[in-house]
Amino acid sequence: METTVESGDTESGTTTSVVVRAWWDPDLIGVGHDPRGEYAERFWLGIIGPSTLLLLRRFVRGLEQHPGGFRVGLTETARALGLGHGTARNSPVVRTIDRARTFGLARTLPNDDLAVRTLLPPLSRRHVARLPEPVRRSHDAWVHQHRRAG
Repeated sequence: METTVESGDTESGTTTSVVVRAWWDPDLIGVGHDPRGEYAERFWLGIIGPSTLLLLRRFVRGLEQHPGGFRVGLTETARALGLGHGTARNSPVVRTIDRARTFGLARTLPNDDLAVRTLLPPLSRRHVARLPEPVRRSHDAWVHQHRRAG
């Protein structure tokens, strides 16, 4: 596990909590998508999976209530998302956080807090290519419609 999550028991690799901060990216103003919105559900979901999308939504909602950041217990978060109750290095909740990092939707800050994107970028061509054909067509139509409207 990366150092994002504070270790509650370093010998067993168990983690207990993480401080979540907003990752504000000015390049996404006007083109980014709220993780709780339709674009995230229709298109990002197939790339990152349901647990990662739900985690991002939960964290963004928490950041609305606590703009300066907040500490979240991983056991409670895991249980709330239906990911069991474990917080060890290979537990579903820790793998979910790692998946958000892998896709550039979260990152570890120098102080070991977890920065979470408040806006998701549009899918890259590589990610769109991974979507099933009907979803790719829907994505193309979405992009075309929103370019005209914007």
